[in-house]
Amino acid sequence: MTGDLLPVAVGLLNKPGQTRTVAFLLRLALEHEVDAFWLRAALPTLPRAPMRTQLLCLTAYTAPSTAARLHSLWSQLSQACHYHSYELSPTVHELHHWHHELLSLLPLPLKPPP
Repeated sequence: MTGDLLPVAVGLLNKPGQTRTVAFLLRLALEHEVDAFWLRAALPTLPRAPMRTQLLCLTAYTAPSTAARLHSLWSQLSQACHYHSYELSPTVHELHHWHHELLSLLPLPLKPPP
């Protein structure tokens, strides 16, 4: 599913007025990848938990630096998705950066068991 969302997001990157839509698509792609990660890790019930909880649990199943980067990216995208009349929409540069950051994290590597 992540593979379907990213090309759509890239196609909208340079279209005026679509920055928040791209942020939503990137965040959704990230969330789908986290859900798929839990299925690969044989933890099929964890995708039912709130995303913040899932991101906190990632440190036990992947490298702490990967989990921290993913949590930071999700937080930035979530902030960009919320509309506030006193804040600007995310810039195209920010969206490109978040897109590249997401691509660098995919697929999420499973930490080998001890």
